[in-house]
Amino acid sequence: MDYIQVSLAEAIPEQARDYASARIGSLDRYAPDRVDFAWVNLTADKTVIHAHARLDLKWVEVQAYAEGHTVTEVIDLVRERMRRQLVSMRDVLVHN
Repeated sequence: MDYIQVSLAEAIPEQARDYASARIGSLDRYAPDRVDFAWVNLTADKTVIHAHARLDLKWVEVQAYAEGHTVTEVIDLVRERMRRQLVSMRDVLVHN
């Protein structure tokens, strides 16, 4: 993956940047085409952490959103949602 940008709200610990980069960065193996850019935004309100992620492929954008109570939980949830989308896209291309 060429580039991953991780934005953290004040309430999110700095260690979350490395975890998000590693987890989202590993998605390129599932992509049907090269991933040019990845963006992850982690925010929090009083009781919930929110993760919004986007991958820009050569010809399409893949997005996912998740919320939960821990940083690792929301990053893992958003990663799994993106992974399913990428696998589905790859399967469609292979069968066409």
